Amino acid sequence: MSSYIVLTAVGTDRPGLVDEISSFLAARKINIEDSRMAVLGGEFAVVLLASGAANIVEKLGGELGVLEKSTGLAIQVKGTLAPHQRKVAPSIPHRLAATSMDHPGIVHEITRILHKRNINIESMETRVSNAPLSGAPIFHMKCVINIPVGEKASSIRKELEKLGDKIDIDIEIEAIESFQ
Repeated sequence: MSSYIVLTAVGTDRPGLVDEISSFLAARKINIEDSRMAVLGGEFAVVLLASGAANIVEKLGGELGVLEKSTGLAIQVKGTLAPHQRKVAPSIPHRLAATSMDHPGIVHEITRILHKRNINIESMETRVSNAPLSGAPIFHMKCVINIPVGEKASSIRKELEKLGDKIDIDIEIEAIESFQ
């Protein structure tokens, strides 16, 4: 029977980090099943779901120091459920996208509404870029959210539109077939 872990690692970015992490895991017959990686500022960050032998957490616990030393990353491992074991309330996946002139609090304002409605965020990505002509900072957000069955998407849209009018942000929400 396989066990599952979530591994997180953060540290100064440099070429080869993904190779070193994946090599370390593969040598221990640990399979990377799902991952997110990014460079934020000058820091590399990874969160990944991996599976392996039943004693995976105990086995890795004593060996992480070797990987931390070779990569310079701060690494943590936590046991977790297999994806199919996760108990999730019936919901409908939606894509949420938001764009605005950047200012503090945008993520909080949007996620506050989602939290109030018991809407789970499956994934979220935010970025600030510069407008082509003016160079003004533009905020972008993309999320996959799960709207519980029984919550009206039209009501959520209206509440997000009201927020958009209040803080001058374009927010779009649409149903999707699966997590894309």
